[in-house]
Parts: sequence; C-alpha cells; structure tokens
Amino acid sequence: MPISKQIVNSFPADKLKAMISGWWDSKIQSPLKPPSKVSTAGTVFALQPELSSQQAVGILVSCVALLGYRPTVDVIQKGGYLNKAAFVAGLLTAIAAEFASKQAAPAATQAVKGESQNATAIV
Repeated sequence: MPISKQIVNSFPADKLKAMISGWWDSKIQSPLKPPSKVSTAGTVFALQPELSSQQAVGILVSCVALLGYRPTVDVIQKGGYLNKAAFVAGLLTAIAAEFASKQAAPAATQAVKGESQNATAIV
C-alpha cells in the first residue's frame, strides 16, 4: 500500500527560502535564456516582469519535498515578479499563509464529529 505524504508540523522557512532563491537563480541564469541585445530602459519592455507567473508555477512541485503537499497556484503573484527579492519574499509569504491555513483546517474538521454528519440520499 502506498504511503501518503503528511503535511509537516512546522513551516520550514529557511529551507524553503534557500530552495526558492536557488530556483530563481537557475531559471534566470539558464544558458537557454537568450541575452537581451537591446536596452529596455525607458521603453514599454521595461515594465515586463523578469519572471512571469506562468514560469513561476514550476517551483510549486519542488515544494512537495519540504511541505508534504503542493501549494496551490494561488500563491503565485499574478503578472509575475520584477526581481529576485520580490519573488522570494512574495512567494514565501503566500506559501506560509497557505501552510498556516492547512494546519488550522484539520482541527476544524475534527470538531464536527457525531451522528449529525449522516446524510440522506435520494435515489
């Protein structure tokens, strides 16, 4: 029988921060990313994020090893991230908030036990 992963008891902030930071570096400094040949300063292209929200979704799978679950895509900032500091801080904060809500959820579901949970089915 496969063993299901359990959500860890305490939030691994330091390990998660190091993993997110390393992931950013590997994405941005990839040899597959073409270098910009044109200066974008003062143009509409300067408004573009350095890492799009679609690219950032890839980090969520890596979080499973540390958290015991895959965070939802809701933790990703819509529109992307302008720099590494915004990416690390924003993602870490959003994942921490989601983690805290998951920790509180089992206590709330256990409180509602009893015979009143039975449902009637209409066939």
